Amino acid sequence: MDEIETLVECMSAFGFSPYETRAYCALLQKSPMNGHGVSRASGIPPSKIYETLQRLHQKGAVLIFHSETTLYSPVPYRDLLARLREHTEETFQAVEKRLGQLGKERDDNLTWSLTGAENIIDVMARSIARSTQRIFAALWDQELVVLAEALRQAHRRGVELQIAIYGTFPLGVPYTYDLTLCGKSAQERLNGRRLSVLVSDNEETAVAELTGSGHDQGIWTHNSVVALLATEYVKEEIMGRSLISVLGEERYQLLRRENPALAAMLRFEP
Repeated sequence: MDEIETLVECMSAFGFSPYETRAYCALLQKSPMNGHGVSRASGIPPSKIYETLQRLHQKGAVLIFHSETTLYSPVPYRDLLARLREHTEETFQAVEKRLGQLGKERDDNLTWSLTGAENIIDVMARSIARSTQRIFAALWDQELVVLAEALRQAHRRGVELQIAIYGTFPLGVPYTYDLTLCGKSAQERLNGRRLSVLVSDNEETAVAELTGSGHDQGIWTHNSVVALLATEYVKEEIMGRSLISVLGEERYQLLRRENPALAAMLRFEP
């Protein structure tokens, strides 16, 4: 995708049609031009160019010079962006105000399904942003690439962090725990799948099964029982790794082979 096509896609979010974006870009590259010149430079059919330029003028993106030959010139792009930013912010504020005035009836015991890694991680990021007390989480390097800054901001707000990391991501805040070996063991058992857990303020929970193959799914809930279960899971992961470190890896592997109960817990799950 070339730069113009990228701009066409981006500007559509501000209500600009493909023709409008192409005409504006053509004028940024060369101006002033008459309608015929803009048509040739942008690839817009002559039958569509004048209505396109008129719409741009109405949006405050194009200036018109009326003379024997009508000429068009773009409003400087910084001025246009400042206007779009201001309008967007005003719209957001208006929507935020009106949504906040609506009723807040909600059943917190429901558990909502999530699909897709991007949606799952976005829910986790927003949960982190809302936290005010503490966060328990068991996360992989892949998620921390996106969530790290939100977690650091939470730490700066005074939120207590207890983060088990299945990997080597340098989060750089207390308290984090290296569960790299536990992660390897889990992926062996789960055929490459990753289980990620995040609990905010003992009440908001997101749990996800991430596959890396486009079949990611998860749940999100304010159910207190799920929050308790997920928090205890994170604690057990951290405590288990701590005990293995004291026991020693060689002794632990021996127990895995010789202890039937431990072997059953750690067997492969298809």
